[in-house]
Amino acid sequence: MQQEVFSFHQMERLDWNGFIEGEENRDAILCLIKWPDWNSNGVIIHGESGTGKTHLAALWAQTANAVYVLKESLNHDPRDLFEAECNFVIDNFDDFLSPERYDWMFHFLNIIKEKNKFFLMLGRLHPSLFAVELKDLRSRLLTLPTINICAPKDELLLKISQKIAKDLEITISNDVLVYILNVVDRKVSSIANILRVLDKLSLQQKKSLSMSFVKDHLRILDA
Repeated sequence: MQQEVFSFHQMERLDWNGFIEGEENRDAILCLIKWPDWNSNGVIIHGESGTGKTHLAALWAQTANAVYVLKESLNHDPRDLFEAECNFVIDNFDDFLSPERYDWMFHFLNIIKEKNKFFLMLGRLHPSLFAVELKDLRSRLLTLPTINICAPKDELLLKISQKIAKDLEITISNDVLVYILNVVDRKVSSIANILRVLDKLSLQQKKSLSMSFVKDHLRILDA
């Protein structure tokens, strides 16, 4: 039963020191590293795609021995989740807040409190923006600590890009990175993909990632 309703989300070991901090995400980081000294059994983090929510959740999951609740769990009694000694991450909580799922979510939150477990929920929007008609559930959600992660500004995005380049062992100057950030989709995943493609092209052509090389090939890639 457990394998059907949650995932241990196996992935490479992550390190809090490897996460780039900025004013945009500082509140979320401080909250998660403070666990288990929380004032609530759960926290909601919301923000646009590409702001680092998933990475932060993975770090907290490692720290808190948490598993990821799958959407398939909505077809089961939420109490089934608590057969294992663990805490929980609900990614894309927007998917769990449709009317036919209100009762499930409300029971899940009640059992969390009863069992003295913890959870982290991730989504794009603040829960107040959902027209949750079950008043008890809406009230419960609105009492949870809620943290917004803003889209990274130039300074943080450059630091993240520098780290991506370092992790991928790509030699590239800050000037070229700044140029890339000004002309491509500013999502972290998109920047990482562009750097991989440019690095592969530079290796194939045995050329460095100079400004002229990057400009020429970004024009080709955009065409």
